[in-house]
Amino acid sequence: MRFQSILRFLLFAGLYVCLTSGELWLRQGLTAQKSRIVFTSTRDGNAEIYVMDSDGGNLKRITDNPADDWEPSWSPDGQKIAFVSNRDGGSVQIYVMDSDGGNPVKLTDGLISLYPSWSPDGQEIVFTFSLNGESMQVYVMDSNGNNRQRLTAPQANGYEPAYSPDGQKIVFISGRDETGEIYVMDSDGGNQTRLTDDDDINEREPAWSPDGERIAYRASVAGSSEIYVMDADGRNRKKLTDDLVNDYRPAWSPDGRFIAYASSKHVDAVLGQRIHLMTANGEHVARLGGEHGGDDDDPDWYNPEGWTVSPAGNQITIWGKLKKLAPNLR
Repeated sequence: MRFQSILRFLLFAGLYVCLTSGELWLRQGLTAQKSRIVFTSTRDGNAEIYVMDSDGGNLKRITDNPADDWEPSWSPDGQKIAFVSNRDGGSVQIYVMDSDGGNPVKLTDGLISLYPSWSPDGQEIVFTFSLNGESMQVYVMDSNGNNRQRLTAPQANGYEPAYSPDGQKIVFISGRDETGEIYVMDSDGGNQTRLTDDDDINEREPAWSPDGERIAYRASVAGSSEIYVMDADGRNRKKLTDDLVNDYRPAWSPDGRFIAYASSKHVDAVLGQRIHLMTANGEHVARLGGEHGGDDDDPDWYNPEGWTVSPAGNQITIWGKLKKLAPNLR
């Protein structure tokens, strides 16, 4: 009996070591890569934009005004951040600022503008726009706000657009078929093609992987929102999260190995949601953001120094084997 107790203790101790080494692998790898995450937080009372290292360190608030600022998006060179704000008398418009929060400039002047996303060359921004009360449409403009052009038709709404890494395609959401579905089109608006076809599921927030081979997105069904990934042609869909809470806003790391997203897992629901990181196959999760009373949302990545090989990278194999033994472990 005593031998069985000792054996049971050693088994659980070994499990704990594996779990700890799995999280250590994740955090060490992210620390070594020196990448940065920009995100929205209400921790100081209203929605403002913050940046932090991808391991949660070096937190800095870069906007500070009574209005709400949200949906930040790094420019490809990391010098600018596009974002959404209602600082202009309550009108929701797109702005761009320096990466330290300086020199904010308003780019749009319609009824409402949302979801800015940069082209890979940094010359254009694709976004959602309603000019005079029309349905939300996908538009593109120069990065200084000039030469605005509509890409989707008025009878076929579109929102949450994002350029493919090669700049040739734009993924977006449309409710033209009653439920929110994922579409893709050429960067000039041509060849609009539906990728998902789920009458009882609403897909949202598509995000290209850096190699352009996959698309992560949020899908809502039966009151629950989870993160999924699929091939860029809509095939081979895989559910990455499976929680009792909602998961939002997937964003790929620059090397495609990790996905950041917003979730209230690992946090008392009263305290709100935090930015979480997981491996791109959903095998391991770590929470960032510390303890505070607000919500963290809208993560986006930038890496100023290039990616390095994670230390002890082979430990992910150990974690993968562990997940096969305990598939519901988080």
